[in-house]
Amino acid sequence: MRHLRRYLAFFLVLCGIVFAAGSGSALAQPAAPASSPSDSNSEFPETVVERLVQDALENNLTLKQERISLEQGRAALAQTKGQYLPSLDLSARYTRSRGGRTIGFPVGDAVNPAYRALDQMSPTRQFPRLQNREISLLREKEQRTELQLRQPLYRPEIRRGAEARSHEVESQEASVEAQRRQLAHDVKTAYYRYRKAQARVEILEATRTLASENRRTNQQLLEAAKVTKDAVHRAEAEVLSVRQKLTQSRTSFRQARRRLNVLRDRPSDAKIPEPKTGTETLIDRRVRALEQRFGQTLFGSEVLDGAGGGSEPMRTGAAAGAAGGSLESIRALVDERPALKRLGAAAKAADAQRRAAQTAFLPTVSLAVDAGIQGRTYGFSGDKPYARASVVLEWNLFDGLTERRRVERRRLETKRLRARREHVERQLTQEVRTALENVRVAHRSLRTAQARVKAAQESFRLTRRRHEAGRANQATLIDARTTFTEARMNLNVTRYDLLIHLAELEHAAGLVRAKPKK
Repeated sequence: MRHLRRYLAFFLVLCGIVFAAGSGSALAQPAAPASSPSDSNSEFPETVVERLVQDALENNLTLKQERISLEQGRAALAQTKGQYLPSLDLSARYTRSRGGRTIGFPVGDAVNPAYRALDQMSPTRQFPRLQNREISLLREKEQRTELQLRQPLYRPEIRRGAEARSHEVESQEASVEAQRRQLAHDVKTAYYRYRKAQARVEILEATRTLASENRRTNQQLLEAAKVTKDAVHRAEAEVLSVRQKLTQSRTSFRQARRRLNVLRDRPSDAKIPEPKTGTETLIDRRVRALEQRFGQTLFGSEVLDGAGGGSEPMRTGAAAGAAGGSLESIRALVDERPALKRLGAAAKAADAQRRAAQTAFLPTVSLAVDAGIQGRTYGFSGDKPYARASVVLEWNLFDGLTERRRVERRRLETKRLRARREHVERQLTQEVRTALENVRVAHRSLRTAQARVKAAQESFRLTRRRHEAGRANQATLIDARTTFTEARMNLNVTRYDLLIHLAELEHAAGLVRAKPKK
């Protein structure tokens, strides 16, 4: 028992030392990069589109899959770091054997002749006679119970592998962030297209009411013999034309709503919240928020009147901005895009994997400690307990150039990812400049569309008064109303096109951190 206590005490002390060393090595490794904090709240109250974005960030299935992939990467990183810690295994085996090979040991043939000679020399003393023995190679009963401790002392591939996993997690985090931003952009674009289709339906419904009223008026005038029958037919054709456009617009409206609800992971016919502010006010807020993050005005100091819609004026800036964003400022914005961070982290991971492959040419040193009991029966007496400790050196001297080819492959992968990052950086820079130009063109188009609605509205008002006074014919009135309707629909399209281009600029410049609420 004293031997057993000494063995166990030695084994436990050695386990404690090894575990402490392994834990310290693991904790000394770099941790996975933490997610960047979310942006500060905007100075404006939350709008409908922002609530829809938050809804999509919490429920979108594609984003959930990306988050699960990120968690898998973090688990793989923890698994790699776990290789620094020692492993402790228990193995027990009990065996019953019968038959098998034996070894003949001729002890009688070797010893008995000597005993006979001694008997002749000393007749008074007789020596015993021995029989030849057969020794079985298999014990009839045997057991072995053992604790095995393994602790790596020098394995450089673990550190390089953990570094590569850490960069892979960083790349996956950037991928999740890119997916969030893309989802936010898709929701905004889908919402603005939904609102555009909704406004078109409302305009056409109002136009159908006017056309129906005009048809009724012409029918009464025909009955009073004040107009000819062709005026009634012309009014009827106008009603049918508006009805056809309205049917197409309602279909587009339903499709836009379905697209938006798919992004939110909601039923296709789920209700979309109605906005509490006018379109011009929404544009004004988006422009000011974007200018605040962009660090410069997007266009000059101008006031956009809400013509044709009864909305409040839209102010778009305070001072005249530059004609275009500087290349340096655009590159500074582009460098923060998750797509570039993802490629940069992936290149670092490939380079770490290359260095990990190079460690295959280095030796590894590990500590092995075994302790247990063995024998025919279980027990702790005699020579049954045992313990042994070993330092194991392994060094691969030649592997047919396999590892050298793996190093070369990782080097080329790093080179490819860096070239890919440079290519994407140029594309994103061009994307920002194009988006900025589209915003400014859409802004100028909006001013023109507002002026067009004013002119068409006044023309229709005057033409209708002349028609009521009998000084304008039916065709003139219909043309004026058609022009007014087209101008209103053009203004509606231009407003939401500007909002879509603002969302594209916001996405291209990476000015929004799309984070779900806690």
